[in-house]
Amino acid sequence: MFRRFRTIVNQINPNLHYEDMTTKVFLRLWAKSIVVGAVAGFFGATFRYLIQEGELYRHALFASITFWQSLGWVLLMIVLGWGCYKLLEWAPLSGGSGIPQIEAELMGIFNMRAARTLISKYAGGVMDGLCGFSVGREGPSIQLGGAAAKIVANWFKSSLHETRLLITAGAASGLTAAFSAPVASSMFAFEEVHKSFYPLLVVPVLTACMVANLVTAMIFGMGPSLSFTVTNPLPLTYFGPLIALGFFIGFIGIIFNKSILLFKRVFTAMPILGSLKIIATFLIVTMVGYDAQELLNGGNLLIGHIALEEHALLFCLGILAGKILLTSLCYGCGAQGGLFFPMLTIGASAGAFLYTFFVGLGWVPAGTFQANFAICAMSGILASAMRTPLLGILLVLEMSDSLYSFYQVGITAVIAYAVAELCKEIPIYDGLLELMLKNKKEVEGDLSQTFFNAKLSTISQWEGKRIQDLQLPDGVFIVSIERHGEHVFPEPRTILHAQDELYVSSELSSLDEAKRIFKE
Repeated sequence: MFRRFRTIVNQINPNLHYEDMTTKVFLRLWAKSIVVGAVAGFFGATFRYLIQEGELYRHALFASITFWQSLGWVLLMIVLGWGCYKLLEWAPLSGGSGIPQIEAELMGIFNMRAARTLISKYAGGVMDGLCGFSVGREGPSIQLGGAAAKIVANWFKSSLHETRLLITAGAASGLTAAFSAPVASSMFAFEEVHKSFYPLLVVPVLTACMVANLVTAMIFGMGPSLSFTVTNPLPLTYFGPLIALGFFIGFIGIIFNKSILLFKRVFTAMPILGSLKIIATFLIVTMVGYDAQELLNGGNLLIGHIALEEHALLFCLGILAGKILLTSLCYGCGAQGGLFFPMLTIGASAGAFLYTFFVGLGWVPAGTFQANFAICAMSGILASAMRTPLLGILLVLEMSDSLYSFYQVGITAVIAYAVAELCKEIPIYDGLLELMLKNKKEVEGDLSQTFFNAKLSTISQWEGKRIQDLQLPDGVFIVSIERHGEHVFPEPRTILHAQDELYVSSELSSLDEAKRIFKE
């Protein structure tokens, strides 16, 4: 049956160019996107379910743990830490968040071994979740979705361009499964991954996200993923404190980025076995869990606790600092795990901290707008750390079903974004990708290509030529074109213009020749 379905889909004229915008092109993309959304949604939703069940089991165990149970747990953590390391050896690109890997895959820098990556990311993420690593499920879900989409694309024997579109759709579907937020997940694909917006990207991404959300709803229901909703918008009277929150969370995002990159560099430079680094991290997280379970895992339950209940100023500050340090430690060791949910938790605790501080000064009333400050800060930290203000706004509003809070969330996100831009702070996933490329051992066996930028001069011989006329060497692709501030998706019949900024992917063996071509 599946072979028959593949045959029918591929018979929809696979030789059509995307620029033709025909009904058949859209039908083929829709059909394949439905499969991608279903497969990516399955892996993302079951991954989320297993992590949540592991967290609940650990909480119940630690509520009345005995000495012998503690000893058994420590031994289990050693075994799981060793298992995570062996999985990373087997699939090097499965470590960390997964978002830089997917972006590099789409640029042609990496050639991900999809099946290995999917297995390692899934199993390693569940192990980390059981231990209580302060990492998120969303980055791994994005890579799970991208890897699943690549498997589906290979099964359909899709072209390179179509494969990349489907991988993007799969990555967005994975995020949908993690957050139950299909609209924000689609925006992630447009704003963070492709940094552009065009019809042939919208079709597969939105289709796959809606299908993935349907699969996720079968397990978790149709409600928002956060346990609270903000229904009372912040009055304009408190516009001043809201602006202050935007500046504050902008700097918190910068601190978070620097901490993550610092710990990553420190772990990479440590002259000890990689297995010992991960096992040691498992044991440190276990020790933290004996006294502070609220700091463990991504923080889904903690966000609601922070947003809905009043806390002392020192408690909020302790959660804020502790979460930054523990997340940096867990991510730095290289194990499978993302940053989205920890960032949201850090944002919520920063918002609660500033709100409590303002209450003490008498600037805002007590017990009224803490949840407002929490969701505003959650949006702001995504805008600051990732440089994705639209994603930050939509994700928080969709996760909390707080659409009436758009203006306050938007103001905070824009100010936080501006702070990070003015401070010239590199977006977190760009910084992590740079570190991966510098540390070639981390991606040994998967690094097949690199990329470079080229700008066509006003006297370039390629002015007015189609991409298909360039006769590029094998393994060399133009992956993106920036023209007058807009991104153009390159197709074989795309005409090049003077002053075009080209982003070129090249096999390492062809790099010198490729650079020479674009200098002519």
